[in-house]
Amino acid sequence: MIVEIYAQGGAAEITAFGEALTLALRVEAEGDEVVPEWLRQEFAPASTSEEKSRWLAQWRKESAEGQACMERERGWDIPGWLYWISGESGLWTVENLVRGDDETLAISLNAADWPVPISALEWLAEKAGVTLSETGPR
Repeated sequence: MIVEIYAQGGAAEITAFGEALTLALRVEAEGDEVVPEWLRQEFAPASTSEEKSRWLAQWRKESAEGQACMERERGWDIPGWLYWISGESGLWTVENLVRGDDETLAISLNAADWPVPISALEWLAEKAGVTLSETGPR
């Protein structure tokens, strides 16, 4: 199913968001060096195996609400974020990006199910200073 999402904000912010998303989609072929520097600075630092194990053990003890809270607090690291953006998760892929006016970017996702888990896109939007609105499947 195709799901439409609209990013809205200032022209510079929409441009930064669109460019970062476009570059992230090229990572598989070109490596994560294509991620813009302004975005690289927003990622959580890499965790050691020990830190990941401790975090996961605590996460497993939490309720669904607690797990979601822990995930938000932890933030995204580059590999985790790229896993979702690149479509590796198998739950959605970016099908098309269309710039409307200077302040709007339409994102078409090919999604496996509804609702679509788009927290990686929401995080990028937050860091770029734009808002997202989802219109649902079409």
